[in-house]
Amino acid sequence: MSELKKRVITAAFLIVAAVYWMFYTSEGVFNLLTVGLGLLAVVELLAMLSLGVGLLYVGTLAIPSLFWIWSPDTIPVLFPLLTPLVLWLLIFLVTHRHNNTPEHFARFVYLQSMSMLLMLFCYTLIVVHHLPDGILFLSGGFLGVWAADIAAYFTGKAMGKNKLCPSISPGKSVEGFMGGLFFGTLTAAVFWVQMLAMPMFTALMLALLLVVISVAGDLGESALKRAVGVKDSGRMLPGHGGILDRIDALLPSIPFVAMLWMVVS
Repeated sequence: MSELKKRVITAAFLIVAAVYWMFYTSEGVFNLLTVGLGLLAVVELLAMLSLGVGLLYVGTLAIPSLFWIWSPDTIPVLFPLLTPLVLWLLIFLVTHRHNNTPEHFARFVYLQSMSMLLMLFCYTLIVVHHLPDGILFLSGGFLGVWAADIAAYFTGKAMGKNKLCPSISPGKSVEGFMGGLFFGTLTAAVFWVQMLAMPMFTALMLALLLVVISVAGDLGESALKRAVGVKDSGRMLPGHGGILDRIDALLPSIPFVAMLWMVVS
């Protein structure tokens, strides 16, 4: 099967799965699927970084997170977000105090940082999804990021001359970035104005921040892959690489913009 067919089939499956996940699952099922997505991404991250902590690391993230899902009113959110990361920092410092290299420590820092982003992303999705109009807000955010990515690709192919960040992602151009910024901002803003009756200025500002931060997330994951010498974050999605390759732009942008939306609304 050609690479293009793989991409199309996988993309069609992902669209159907995303619509079902966002609109047709119960609260409990949505929570479990969201945590499951985050844990799969951590598994992929561990494999990419070649760190041998495996299922033990994933388990220490999963257990407090699942407890929080079942008892959100009695367990503070900082417990599932911070406890595993602090625990593993202590474990790493104790076990590697006599035998450590700068590269190994850097990989551990990558793991901790990305795990925190993933957990914050999943937590934001769970909280916002259950708010009034939360599903529509998240849908607009996802559509804006995806529209920016698609527009950047085609604009860059057609007009790209000036490299945006060649040391990290040689394929991205300034022209592609501007095209993605325009179409992504427009898509998210129009969706929020039409579906949420959000004031136009507020929608434009949130959408603009959404797209700019999404590009930073994309470049951040590209920098991580370049640092560890891999082309894709994994192989879980045929034709598309790994889970992190598909959600990298969403990881910092959705939590940040969702927080602002909850403040202004």
